[in-house]
Amino acid sequence: MAALSYTLLSLAVLCSNGEHVSREESPKQELEIFGIFPTHIRHITHDWARRGGDFYESVQAVEAMRFAIEEINRNSTFLPGIKLVPVIRFLCTCTLIDAQVRDLRNSRPVAVVVDIKEDVGSAEALTYIEGLKIPALSYSRRGLNLPKHPVFLRVVPPAQYQNKALVDLLIHHGWTYVSIVVSSGSTFASFVEDFKKEAELHNICFPTTIVLCYHVDYINYVRNLQSHPMAEVVVVFVLQYDLEHLLAAAHTLNATFTWVVGNPWGLPEEDLDTYNKVYGNVIMLDIQSSHLQRFNEHFQAMKKEANVYNYTDPTIKSLFSDDFIFHSIPGEENITVDEFQPSPKIQSVVNAVYAIAHALQNMSSSTCPNMSADCVRENNDIFMTFLRKTRFTAPLTDPEVQYTVKFDHNSNGPARYNIFTIQEINGSFQYQQIGSWAEELTLNSNQTMWENNTAPESRCGKTCGNQEKKMTVPGYPCCWVCVMCQPNELLLNETTCKECDPGYQPNTDHSGCISYIQWGDGLAIGPLCFSGLGILSTIFVGGVLLWNNNTPIVKASGREFCYILLSGVLLLYIMTFTFIARPSVVICGLRRLGLATSFAICYSALLTKTNRITRIFNSAQKGIAPPRYINLASQLSICLALITCQILGLVIWLIVDPAEVIESISPDKHITLQCKLGDIKILFSLVYNVLLILLCTVYAFKTRKYPENFNEAKCIGFTMYTTCIIWLAFMPVFYVTSDHPKVQVTALCTSISLCGLVIIGGVFVPKLYIIFCHPEKNVKSVQRVNPSSHTESSRGSTGEVSQSR
Repeated sequence: MAALSYTLLSLAVLCSNGEHVSREESPKQELEIFGIFPTHIRHITHDWARRGGDFYESVQAVEAMRFAIEEINRNSTFLPGIKLVPVIRFLCTCTLIDAQVRDLRNSRPVAVVVDIKEDVGSAEALTYIEGLKIPALSYSRRGLNLPKHPVFLRVVPPAQYQNKALVDLLIHHGWTYVSIVVSSGSTFASFVEDFKKEAELHNICFPTTIVLCYHVDYINYVRNLQSHPMAEVVVVFVLQYDLEHLLAAAHTLNATFTWVVGNPWGLPEEDLDTYNKVYGNVIMLDIQSSHLQRFNEHFQAMKKEANVYNYTDPTIKSLFSDDFIFHSIPGEENITVDEFQPSPKIQSVVNAVYAIAHALQNMSSSTCPNMSADCVRENNDIFMTFLRKTRFTAPLTDPEVQYTVKFDHNSNGPARYNIFTIQEINGSFQYQQIGSWAEELTLNSNQTMWENNTAPESRCGKTCGNQEKKMTVPGYPCCWVCVMCQPNELLLNETTCKECDPGYQPNTDHSGCISYIQWGDGLAIGPLCFSGLGILSTIFVGGVLLWNNNTPIVKASGREFCYILLSGVLLLYIMTFTFIARPSVVICGLRRLGLATSFAICYSALLTKTNRITRIFNSAQKGIAPPRYINLASQLSICLALITCQILGLVIWLIVDPAEVIESISPDKHITLQCKLGDIKILFSLVYNVLLILLCTVYAFKTRKYPENFNEAKCIGFTMYTTCIIWLAFMPVFYVTSDHPKVQVTALCTSISLCGLVIIGGVFVPKLYIIFCHPEKNVKSVQRVNPSSHTESSRGSTGEVSQSR
């Protein structure tokens, strides 16, 4: 069996001795594209070579270039009249022999596709290409900077974008204290230094940075990581060989870490079995690339007749310089490739070829209508301009993964990364994409890799509570302890507590200063004292009436209505305390129910009394029978029905629009804690009470001229007139002070207490005056008058002294 003999033989015929592959005569203008592809045979170990190694990857890259050119040539509408011709060479990156690239000088191609690595051999190749001033496109170089000469471009993003993506991933999960592991070598060192600079801008710290040396026990490296237990996340910039041994050592020590791997080209699927015993999680950042199905089928068809390749085959050796020394592998020179694993760099090679083709297409329509190699070389600067402005959809990809290929102002390709995790699916370990990065991080919320959906913590300090700030530990800038903010301080940010202004105090989570009227405020003391005195006076009046419960003055006034009215007044005074109390869902609900209900109790009782008096005297004046529903049971039923209507309306309102506490922001940026109850809604809730007041006032006005013995109607009239004045004064004050919640609450409480005071003074003080100052008048008397003189008495009337019931 010959090792990929078919493939490499075709490449040898194509590339060896500087001769181009034979082709049919064509009238098309031929333009050569040079390809330089590396191999690392000197550094291949036995285990790595069995999986193909860099040489096998370079073989795929060579064929990808040839395949892309064939696709372009087959397209009759793309570069019509032009045929692209590949000229391909292998380059050993250990040293550059001028003979290896002699065709580059002889053929003078229009452009070069090259894998520019950061080693001595590549540096010599870059210098050579720069001297010829031929545009060169790298399909894999990720170094922080390209050579300064303007002829170099790359279709892949530089490493700084990968570092930004890694930092965004750390920030998203709150990982601010992470360890770093890096393979030895100047390339990885430059990546790590740039990563550290980017991370430190976002306050991410590193307790340790471990550089892996060859042939060293990896157990010691893992123990070093374990010596920093708060750093549960490890960011690694390592070779695959180092990563495998590092994870194996972690398994041996039962060390659970989250490994964030900055590997730009991923790992072969066949190597995932390495992770079947890894403790912790593995997240990998990979340059976005697609498996080109048509190329995969093309490449597999080429090697169908041969599944091994031999490093010592003369046709392969001819691709290298004559003085290249081949180190044979002891015991086995033929390395078997059991399963085809497409290289992730294939997409980049194809993109590089198509970028050159698109630039030639644009140039042919303007500068070089006949499109010859000499015209392109003579207008090299113009060609470079077209190349940098090239913009096209990534070719040969599936529609769902297509993206735009273009170059930025630094001649870099698009920065797009996929984020993978390694998970066990159906008994085997597979890559599972959990997100992507293209200038910003996007994670799939439906994909999770954490047990119990909880990401690990990796920070030098515990998570502080809502009322705690972080205080840096001296000598350890990334470590902190949690310190409680003072009772009157808000948590301004993670590290700062700020005292609230006078009259304000922190909200529940100490995220802002809030204001609401409090028990000790000057605006609250007045209404509270007023309300407290009102409660005492109401209790006193009730006690006096109970003590004189069977006297004529109490019985004639309707004892039951007196007690209903006093309960309403008492509730009015109590409402002041609910409006001063700190807003909560319960308090806000009580405010809605209590305010309107207390008014409804008071004015329903007064309306029932005045309506009864009016109907009795109207019937007496007209000489008709006494009206119906004037007995005690009927009157109580009417009163309770009026109150029930109000309560039902309030309950429905609470169900439809539940009570809620909100933090409203005032124009001066302070937060005010309030019940979610707009001024308009308050007005609607009091509409029913306004109707009761108006009706009661009308009836009181009608009874103003009744005989002196029935002067309770006059007292009720005085009460209602005064109440109307209070309400007319209250409404504008309430709405004018809407921007000053404390003043508004004070005005509301004062108005409520005044209404209670007016009822006590207008309805009950005259009775107390009779009881205490003129007890001789507190006797039963019966007086009859005819209707024309307005002095007719009726049973159960509400005069000052009337027939007792």
